[in-house]
Amino acid sequence: MNILFCAHPLDLRKVDESYEVEYQVAKQQYPCAWFSYEALMLGKLALYGEPISGETVYRGWMMSPEQYRTLYLLLERQGIRMVNTPEDYNHYHLLPRWYEEFSAETAYSIWNKSDSLDDALDLTQGLEGPYIVKDYVKSRKHEWLDACYIADIRDRNEAARVIGNFLKRQGSTLVGGVVLRQFMSLKAIGYHAQSDMPISKEYRVFIYQRRILAMDDYWESHERGTLSLEERAWIETMAQRVQSPLVTMDLARREDGTLIIMELGDGQVSGLQQIPPMVFYEALSSSCM
Repeated sequence: MNILFCAHPLDLRKVDESYEVEYQVAKQQYPCAWFSYEALMLGKLALYGEPISGETVYRGWMMSPEQYRTLYLLLERQGIRMVNTPEDYNHYHLLPRWYEEFSAETAYSIWNKSDSLDDALDLTQGLEGPYIVKDYVKSRKHEWLDACYIADIRDRNEAARVIGNFLKRQGSTLVGGVVLRQFMSLKAIGYHAQSDMPISKEYRVFIYQRRILAMDDYWESHERGTLSLEERAWIETMAQRVQSPLVTMDLARREDGTLIIMELGDGQVSGLQQIPPMVFYEALSSSCM
């Protein structure tokens, strides 16, 4: 197993500074290389660090499905096989793909394949209550009241304001289309200092080959989250249903105490959140034995 990072944009001799801590841990156990993201945008592969070949885990910035496919094929020509194929990446990177598998365990969602405000407003017909707006990959949750949260989806003016802001600010980075997800009442632990976004008790779970690799609280908190044996067994059951090799599953605790799936994503482009890098890479090493 190898680990592949992004290069620092201003110094290709170094790993991107956002992943420097992970790199320092990973290099103790794995051959590590990094590539120029800027060269990739031109359809080229520029590798640095140790020479690598065979199975490789990417740890770096999120990229579009098209960019990921380009990187995958360029690496494949060099004898480097990324742990998730482009199909694997799309399956859990794009909400409509994974929602079909886990609709019973997550918030009700509806979507289209358009960047039109009128088309997005058509989605609101028949809905009621609070919703959030996002695209197939990301929301603008740190602009909570302006471009994410709709207090009452039946209020067409408010829906148009929030969705319109979201579409304008996403611009050309919009992925897939507009998604509306029912806002769930969760066990709150506070509010984000800048955006007023409610922060709930959440957990990030890394899943490798359908088994739990590592998990911890999503948000930094003085009070660590606790999971019962029954809840851990439920998470393991969810993990066994995952189809791609390396995936993240974000869970939240509802007000009644039960767990709900908030998001799934490709594990290569998901942050560790509160999971210590040493714990993550040692777990990955153990799982490969």
